[in-house]
Amino acid sequence: MLYSSIMYFNESIALSNPYPSQMTAARPLKRKGDESSGISKKRSHHPSPSPVENDADFEDIEGESSKNAEEVAGYDIYDDPMIDRQASGESDEDEDGEEGEEGGSNKRPLSAQATAGPSKQHPKGLYAPPTLDELDRLHAAESRGGTSFALQLEALLSSTLLSTTPHPGLKKLLATIHSQILSLPSLPPLEPKAAVSRLGKASHIPFPGPNEFNPLKAVEVNWKLGWEKPEEVFVGGSWSVCGGYKKGKGVQGSVDVVVVMPSELFSPKDRMSYRYFHKRAHYLAVIAASFRGTAKKEGSMHAVEVTWDTSVDPRRPVVVLSAGKAQGSKYALDIRIHAAIPQSVFAPNTLAPSKSLLWHPSVSEDASTPLYSTSILHDTLHSAHLHQLRRLSQTCTPARSVDSFLAVWRTWCSRRGISRERGGSGWFAATLLTWVVDGAEVGGVGGARDKVRRVRGLGRTLGHWGALRAAWELLAHGDFVKSPVFLSASGDPAIPYREFVSAYQHVLVDVTGSINVFAGWEQGEVQLLQLHARETLAMLEDTSVDRFGDVLLRDTKLGTAVFDECIHVDITTSKLPHDLLASSERLSRADALSTSTATILRQGLSTRVRLVHVTPVSETILSVGIVYDPTQATRILDIGPSTEQAVETDAFRKLWGEKAELRRFKDGSIAESVVWDVPRPEDAVTIPSQIVMWLLSRHFSIPETAVSCLSSQQDWRKVIQVPDSARNAISVAGSEKLGFRPLLDGYDSLYKLLKSIDDELPLSILHVTPASELLRYSSTFVPHPIDVNRFPSAPDALKWFPAAEIVLQFESSPRWPDDLAAIQKVKLALIDKVARVLMAQIRGLKAGIVFESGRSDIEDQAALEVTLPQGVAFLIRIFHVREKTLLERIVYDDTPEYGTSLPKPARKLALPALSHHIRRFQHLPQHHASIAPLHHRYPSYSSATRLLKRWIAAHMLSTHVPVEVIELIMAHVYLDPGSLPTPASATTGFVRSINLLASWEWRKEALLVPVYSATRDAASSSGRHRFPAEKRKNVESNFEALRKRDGELSRGAWVIGTEEDAEGLRWTERTPSKVVAGRVTVLAKATVAAINAGTETGMLNVRGLFVTPLEHYDVLINLHPRLVTRYAQGVRSDSEVWEQAARFRNIQEGRYGELVRIGFDPAGAFVDDIRRIYGDTILVFHDLHGGTTIGLLFNPSKDVPRTFKPLLGYSTRPTDGSAALVALDRKGVVAEIERLGKGLIESVEVRV
Repeated sequence: MLYSSIMYFNESIALSNPYPSQMTAARPLKRKGDESSGISKKRSHHPSPSPVENDADFEDIEGESSKNAEEVAGYDIYDDPMIDRQASGESDEDEDGEEGEEGGSNKRPLSAQATAGPSKQHPKGLYAPPTLDELDRLHAAESRGGTSFALQLEALLSSTLLSTTPHPGLKKLLATIHSQILSLPSLPPLEPKAAVSRLGKASHIPFPGPNEFNPLKAVEVNWKLGWEKPEEVFVGGSWSVCGGYKKGKGVQGSVDVVVVMPSELFSPKDRMSYRYFHKRAHYLAVIAASFRGTAKKEGSMHAVEVTWDTSVDPRRPVVVLSAGKAQGSKYALDIRIHAAIPQSVFAPNTLAPSKSLLWHPSVSEDASTPLYSTSILHDTLHSAHLHQLRRLSQTCTPARSVDSFLAVWRTWCSRRGISRERGGSGWFAATLLTWVVDGAEVGGVGGARDKVRRVRGLGRTLGHWGALRAAWELLAHGDFVKSPVFLSASGDPAIPYREFVSAYQHVLVDVTGSINVFAGWEQGEVQLLQLHARETLAMLEDTSVDRFGDVLLRDTKLGTAVFDECIHVDITTSKLPHDLLASSERLSRADALSTSTATILRQGLSTRVRLVHVTPVSETILSVGIVYDPTQATRILDIGPSTEQAVETDAFRKLWGEKAELRRFKDGSIAESVVWDVPRPEDAVTIPSQIVMWLLSRHFSIPETAVSCLSSQQDWRKVIQVPDSARNAISVAGSEKLGFRPLLDGYDSLYKLLKSIDDELPLSILHVTPASELLRYSSTFVPHPIDVNRFPSAPDALKWFPAAEIVLQFESSPRWPDDLAAIQKVKLALIDKVARVLMAQIRGLKAGIVFESGRSDIEDQAALEVTLPQGVAFLIRIFHVREKTLLERIVYDDTPEYGTSLPKPARKLALPALSHHIRRFQHLPQHHASIAPLHHRYPSYSSATRLLKRWIAAHMLSTHVPVEVIELIMAHVYLDPGSLPTPASATTGFVRSINLLASWEWRKEALLVPVYSATRDAASSSGRHRFPAEKRKNVESNFEALRKRDGELSRGAWVIGTEEDAEGLRWTERTPSKVVAGRVTVLAKATVAAINAGTETGMLNVRGLFVTPLEHYDVLINLHPRLVTRYAQGVRSDSEVWEQAARFRNIQEGRYGELVRIGFDPAGAFVDDIRRIYGDTILVFHDLHGGTTIGLLFNPSKDVPRTFKPLLGYSTRPTDGSAALVALDRKGVVAEIERLGKGLIESVEVRV
């Protein structure tokens, strides 16, 4: 990106904040051991890039020299806070191997780490043949996604898992906790208020449940609270079986301690009306009070933090002891104390999901409390679940497969933001593993949910990776509604299956047959887990790609990159009818509202969406995430039931209220319907958010002002739309409702006309090919048709008239000359003839011949500008296939010339002419043909691409990143979405592309885009398109060779390969340079940080993402806004500039006159002139879309004194030390540029 003051001082840009108000672009993480790079320093033998683009003398954007090219922001597994460096031999200072004091190394004895013994026979050859054990390990590695994947997985596990032998300090700490709990004295039973007072004011007891059952608020309570010594205290969860694991640097996963309360404290009636939960809370409160007292005294428990945690289940709070090195533990960790009861306290049939466990006049006896019952049952199953996990650990092979399975599952869930209570726990992972290993009874036989069939498991020898893939398969393809799953063994279950299927929608019953694992889960939470499993498997289909980073390292947490629509809802003013039964099942008001709103939104959005995920962020904020069905999301009509369906009609009207209306359709049917009005095609993306706001307002009294739609807020569309006043001043009335259609209709009419005029031309037209972003729906701004009658008198700031490029190919004929210069003359004659024929055919059509400046006589240089009466313009070029052959002959043919030979043009003229010809007539049409179908395949692709183009331009990188590159980057996002579903909204596609730019290690890897396979080949079973394996190898090998040849990255900083471009340099050989590529990375990281921060708070400043900092440029050139013809496209354009001129257009004459000029952009031409004149002396930055500021950065190498000689390429001055040496005269260069832009420049700010 920027040089000079931006890059030449390391702190200047890499550490500065590109978005002072909201973004922070941090320096990339560095790996140890990367101080030296293996990149060669030899000069490339390939032709050097144009001096305009060569930035070899400029320092890296991130402040690193080229020798440290490998130190780009990468995603090394040891850079991750979840992963420790011990596996690589880089131990932390505090991790000095103490783990092995009582039982071995900190590294796990994983199966893949086992080493084979030496062969008994030593062959005569250099290498010994592999042993059977080595072959087994190789086969196992291949089954885990390949050797590279397997090695990374083992490194992850060895860095995450701890030894099964606990650290002595932790053992001592647990022993202290155990003995202290068992030594507590009994407390006599007291009335609840007295019992609470006995513990003191500091002991806040979190009594769960509605106020109607709160013992402290009841007038009369006929039961008491006491405390007796527990029947048993043991370590539960996975720690006692699988050992500990690290969940962060210096932080260990929690340890669960289970305290089994004595049976004599409870009676059978205690299961009713929260009495059991109140006694449970009091029992734990006594323990918590004891540890609070101990924490204040000297000893092993000194300074332990004691808190309550209700996140997993508010009915069952746990006491959390936060300990660390001060208490003798090697790692910081939480010890969670759970209260449990023997299974004999309550009969299982009394806790069935259909039972009502509430005594209250307002609660019907027929009502059921399945969530309430499940909470009690959980407290009876700690021991049973522990025994099941131990059984799995002892029987599954290879050794410690269960430990590894649980560790990888936790990591996978953590990367996707899956919480502990919604699938991220070790208990849930163990449940899935039981399903995989032992099989299950699956319902749905004959359509009856409670009629089951036995499905066998896959056995105990899968290994952790095989079991994990099997678990994803079961989740991804399981239908827990139609086919409930029961993990209990065959026989008489503890609770009949019919109880579960009648109480729950999604059913997965644990191994004891007592509880539904999905109890308390909202439908969207189950579907989100299934979505992630499904997309992970889809990503792993392509075995030719190493997906380890996507599966287990890259964060894909909830937000705008995951959901097509993210909505924050303030529920402070919401209304929810009080229902004691409902509030007893869902204790939190936010939780109750999230369930209710999800149900209503799912009904209203219907087939528009694939997933609705609602979760409470706090007691006052709900977060709504929606995944669209791209084919249905933006439809404007919802058709309801017909008039004959009375019940359904009443439900439809109850849902929609006054929005519902009775309509007659063309087929004569009459049905209820809802119609959504959108003023222009781009606004159709707001229909789902309109539905959400309407339903929330109608059913929950939540005003629109309390709903923040992050993905569909208006500013996303405004940055790619010109203001209404500007459009109305020059465009055809009503054109905003038509989108790209007027231009495409104009192209169709012109195409038909051109194909019909062969009789009037000397040669027949073979092909008419589009080659413009305007004709593939991807131009940053929609090309509204121009009112040609009003355009001449429009303000100068609005006189931008774009033209779409078209390529004509005439038939081959002997009439074509065999001389390049003569071919250009023939082209010119054909253009003139076509212009005359077109003007004669269509009344009002205007045509003019234009020439490109700076082209040689042998290059294509003439084109035909055509303006149709409907206000759209085209630029027609002529392609002759013989040109390429003649140019190649000059470039590559070394045949000597004879006296009788015709003189050949110079090779130095033919080289750029050949490159220009191939790009214009071969690559551009081919690129257009590959990109255009993506708009129809992925409806949001077009708008997402336009947003990314606007972002690139807004950061003044228009001249450095070609539009074709931007389109390919966005195509990669859609064709290879990684571990996420394909984007179905423009915002999601944009955010994903920014994430890609922020994380892409372009120095180390090429970007591969299967854009041609997407249009030619069938997709995989998951609907994804793969890059052909052989072509992938070609691109990767070419990339490696390029980096070895050109370690300085003088060409091809970005390598973007396609099936038709094995080199990956078709569009990126010269631009962007490595400096600009680094700048893009820094800006992308800052943008991602701003988006993440805005998503968390629900206040995303969209326009701020498109405002670039200017403080780092050496020179700022400010242009007169009124003379910038594209000014209305600017992010911060002031409408007063053109509105004032439009009000007085009868007395003011514009600087540019009344002549209609196609593609007239003085600011862009000025930038091109600066770049052409000064080459690599200056880097020029400008926003092509209405930018009024040009940023200049001087090449610092030009300041180095050198001997004067002609054609240095820049203004010089004598140095102070020697008159024979000269250096760059910066002031002189600025003065020259001021003279060049006289009249267009408003002011110049020099900062050097």
